[in-house]
Amino acid sequence: MISTSNKYKNGKGEHYPAIGNFIHYYIIQNKIKKADVARALGILPTGLNEYFKKESLQFAIIWKLSMAMNYNFIAHLGEYLPYRFETIREKTLKEELAQKEAIIQKMEIQMETLREMIKK
Repeated sequence: MISTSNKYKNGKGEHYPAIGNFIHYYIIQNKIKKADVARALGILPTGLNEYFKKESLQFAIIWKLSMAMNYNFIAHLGEYLPYRFETIREKTLKEELAQKEAIIQKMEIQMETLREMIKK
């Protein structure tokens, strides 16, 4: 017989942050009013308090919480994964940085050449 219990609770030893507690901690640390967050979500404050007790939340709820508080919980949670993920923005910034470093290197060579020419 197939179990109807929450399969995420029957993990293979994986450890993940308790999402409700994670979000509650962020609200407290940043002195955000829970009533304002609940209002932005269109729920009662008691409903928001129920989220804090949850070990897991639906992606849509995390998304809405992120939008309501202008904070990217999804990216923050991604930092807890055991492997590094590079976003599109990070890739673009790395490419831009590499280009600028190449320009700087060329300019340093030009400066050194000019210095040697001036000495002669």
